[in-house]
Amino acid sequence: MIKLFRNIRQNLLNEGKTTKYFKYAIGEIVLVVIGILIALSINNWNEGRKDKNRMITNIHSIREDIELDLLDYRNINTILNKQIKAGRDIITIMESENHFIADSLKFILDFNAMTSTTTLIETNNTWDFLNSSGIISEFPDLKLKKMLQDYDNDYNQLLDGLNVSANPARLEIRKLKYELFSDTEHRKFFPTATPIPPNRESYASILNDKRVLPICRYIGSNATYFDGRVQILTHKANDILNYLNNKYE
Repeated sequence: MIKLFRNIRQNLLNEGKTTKYFKYAIGEIVLVVIGILIALSINNWNEGRKDKNRMITNIHSIREDIELDLLDYRNINTILNKQIKAGRDIITIMESENHFIADSLKFILDFNAMTSTTTLIETNNTWDFLNSSGIISEFPDLKLKKMLQDYDNDYNQLLDGLNVSANPARLEIRKLKYELFSDTEHRKFFPTATPIPPNRESYASILNDKRVLPICRYIGSNATYFDGRVQILTHKANDILNYLNNKYE
């Protein structure tokens, strides 16, 4: 094709048709420019398609991360709700004058429930990648970006709170539990699928140890606070999933 154009130009020059030559040359330049523009458009379309596919892939990964978060929230809520109820029952007995225990096995299991830690497994790998790589700055969906930023901020606050405020007290009472009970008594109710009450000395060790009541009060109050925080995050996570399902399904 290039050789053909070159021959046409040469013939026009040999025949002295300068005006026609220039018109032809201009036409040839226009064709080249049009060809370049078409090539650029195709390339831009391909790049745009690749960017869209990458965004959809990232959105699917974000959805999977949040679905895993929701599983964590359910597990944490189960633990916190048990601790709220257990703390309320234990504190009532410990603050009473006669320390009357109507259900001895329930009392000891409630006490044991206060030792369960609330673990949040970090799954925001996609969001962390988007931030660290700088891709988030070019994220086209501004509404989704704002929702994810808000969610990530609350998520990190919950993670830090559980590690700094919640779990240390639960680990402290767990250590205390092994100090208060002999190994033989401890085996009666934890860990076992068929717990039986320990002896009277075990109950007395709980009721008489002045460290137990303040820790139980703290864990009960702490559980109520974090239960609210988890519920807020659960609500935000579901809002994001609904948005993704409606717009990107």
